Amino acid sequence: MIGDLTLLELFRSSPTMTVLLLCSIVTVGFAVERWMYFARHATKSGGFMKKLAPKLKSQNTKAALTLCEESRGSVARVLAQGLNHLHMGRDELKNRINTAIEVEQVEMERNLSVLGTMSNIAPLLGLFGTVVGIIRAFADIAKTGSGGSSVVAMGVAEALMTTAAGIVVAVIATVFFNAFVRMIRTRTVELEDAREEFFALLPRAPLAVSNHTQPQSASSQEPAPSGFLS
Repeated sequence: MIGDLTLLELFRSSPTMTVLLLCSIVTVGFAVERWMYFARHATKSGGFMKKLAPKLKSQNTKAALTLCEESRGSVARVLAQGLNHLHMGRDELKNRINTAIEVEQVEMERNLSVLGTMSNIAPLLGLFGTVVGIIRAFADIAKTGSGGSSVVAMGVAEALMTTAAGIVVAVIATVFFNAFVRMIRTRTVELEDAREEFFALLPRAPLAVSNHTQPQSASSQEPAPSGFLS
């Protein structure tokens, strides 16, 4: 309540405040949605790789894939793509995992554009409300022919409140946007580290087999280990 002016009256008289209220609801809603997504799909990549490493070293493909499928994190999903395509050559397999990482990045970035948009337009909406409020104050002065505080109270209150509301919405959107961008960068690095560790743990012989037939010398006719190809 501002003097004799209630917030309800302010919202009724100011379309800009109504728009900013909707912007604040959208901002908080998408921020909570992204926060829940990151919390739900969080994976401690270090601990996960410690569990996966013995299975990869022993060439137990089935157990490694089961571990990935039972985990909900992005690291597990990316490495599951690699385990499901071990029949490919090393270069093709690496491309497949890189594609899986890009898919995870797109999913992590989903709805972030909404927060970025809100952080940019909310101050502009607040400024627009300020201009409208000042115009209203001068219009009220012109109608009454006097400039008492009771005459311009509504216009000035609208101008100040829309400015404050726009700044608050922009601050909330910017804080969450930057926090999520930081999370995405961190998790992308974790995915890339997990990819490199995955290739380091795999036996090189099976992955050296390409999809294209290559001429072999007599000395290379020994059967390759079948652990990751079975």
